[in-house]
Amino acid sequence: MNGRNIVGQVLSVASGKGGTGKTSFCAGIGVALCALGEKVLVIDADCGLRSLDIVLGMTDSLLFSYADVILGRSGLKEAAVKHPVVKNLRVLTAPASISAGASFGDEKIGALLQLAREHFTYVLVDCPAGFGEDVLSFARGSDRAVVVSTPDYTSLRGAQRIGTQMMDGGTDRVKIVVNRVHAGMIDMGNSVNIDAAMDASGLALLGVVPEDKDVIACGNQGKVLMLHSRGPARAAYNNIARRIRGERVSLLDKVTFRD
Repeated sequence: MNGRNIVGQVLSVASGKGGTGKTSFCAGIGVALCALGEKVLVIDADCGLRSLDIVLGMTDSLLFSYADVILGRSGLKEAAVKHPVVKNLRVLTAPASISAGASFGDEKIGALLQLAREHFTYVLVDCPAGFGEDVLSFARGSDRAVVVSTPDYTSLRGAQRIGTQMMDGGTDRVKIVVNRVHAGMIDMGNSVNIDAAMDASGLALLGVVPEDKDVIACGNQGKVLMLHSRGPARAAYNNIARRIRGERVSLLDKVTFRD
């Protein structure tokens, strides 16, 4: 964390319900952006249920939380821990208990995100699933938001609701990522296709991520997917990271769907 001349972008990553793969997505995009030369901070905002440290293989590394930074018990440099392998990636975890991170409000959350902007080119916030006020506080302090949904109408209804709440709250760039897509199930009519997913959510499409068993395997083993897999999710994360940077990239460039 050198200098204070960076004006980075903050992206809140949210979902209308649990089980969409939001945390794995957030971790994958963070690592992909670092591989493109960006300086990245990922913030776990899921108080009491934090899991970003597990997905990134940093379970025993994180001492301070974003609450400690807000309350002045730690500086951002001390609390945001360097990843042991991925260059230019730092992780700021959530408080271990819900009460420790409850209801900081827009002003304090906004100040935290503004501080992070001054040190990182991209700040990714892994928001709690659902519609809590903390989700909206992080969204209101962000430059844009990504809603992660699986291709089923239950998840897409949640995506539509959280997307609408974010836009009503002033987050003007909200897009959807359809995660865990199984092409075979779509072909058989057993899964929602991408056009229908966009219609159901009412959100513009940022990316598509195929179903990939490596995501679960790497998460359970505490391995960084982007470093230990050549599967379709890795390729999709790379595409989405480039699209976030403003590059013109096909949604499915170098992406294959496994049976």
